[in-house]
Amino acid sequence: MTAFNEPYPIYILGLGSIGSFISHTLRCLSEPPRVNLLFHRESLCQEFEDKDRKIRLQVGEGGVQEESSGFDVERIDGDWSASSNDKIYSLIVAVKASGTLSALEPIKHRLGPHSTICLFQNGLGQVETLNKQLFTDPLTRPTYVLGIMRHGVYLRSPFEAVLSGTDGSTAVGVVDWENQNEATPQTRFLLDTLLRSPALQCTELAWTDLLKAQLLKLAANCVINPLTAILDVRNGEIMENEMLIPTWHRLLEEILAVFNRLPELQHLPTEQRQFTFCSLKSALVNTVWKTANNSSSMREDIRKGRGTEIKFINGWVVRRGAELGIDCPTNASLTELILAKSN
Repeated sequence: MTAFNEPYPIYILGLGSIGSFISHTLRCLSEPPRVNLLFHRESLCQEFEDKDRKIRLQVGEGGVQEESSGFDVERIDGDWSASSNDKIYSLIVAVKASGTLSALEPIKHRLGPHSTICLFQNGLGQVETLNKQLFTDPLTRPTYVLGIMRHGVYLRSPFEAVLSGTDGSTAVGVVDWENQNEATPQTRFLLDTLLRSPALQCTELAWTDLLKAQLLKLAANCVINPLTAILDVRNGEIMENEMLIPTWHRLLEEILAVFNRLPELQHLPTEQRQFTFCSLKSALVNTVWKTANNSSSMREDIRKGRGTEIKFINGWVVRRGAELGIDCPTNASLTELILAKSN
């Protein structure tokens, strides 16, 4: 395959904790790519100017603070969205799953089969939603890459992130439902750039392996996010409260039933596609242990009166369960409670 000599920037959409972390690590590479930050609001542009157009990352609580600079900035709200028709070849999306459609709409005309969209988000179902509502023609769709962020990162203030631990990792892979597509040169460039970041500790996974890893992360999020949001507690407290054990057991049992029936995995040998209750519980416990002092994104969304990603987390389990004839009442109840609380 011909090498892709990338003269274009990597665009970043969503400058929360994950977007800021990724943007910082890319600009800190020995030969950094151009990084173009996309802003939806004038106020956010002004905040970035007030921060000297720099992103700051503190490594560890009370640790050393790093700075990165050299970012390009582009507004895509209102009439500004028509100010540029430049094609976007590499786009990293780190907005919340529930906001993906509205975030991409202003730049839809710049995306197409030449584009690679890398989604660093919680939950599943975003690709299907984009295909159904935004990129409806299979011949003109972008290539999708999914990213799994296992680092503990939170935002202290705009463009100032804290990496709470150094034992995290990242995984990326091309979405390939047919398990037969080779990465394009454009996609290869984006993947290779992420892979050479020491801070990200990124590995590339084949699609099936990436999907299984994403499902394990989803299982943990299905327990941690809604329970911490409803009870208004930090992550570690859901394991300390014995009264919650029956609830998260039921959640995991329903999730297990759905995962083991997913048609996306049925081409694999039984021993490779089957999840177990122990594997889901292990993923949950490990996540809680690593993020015990963290406040989940769903808890923070509820506290700040924002919409949540519940439809792409527990809601995804409920929808896929319904398609497969599997009832998921506990996941459905938590989905309804979070939706009611966020309203």
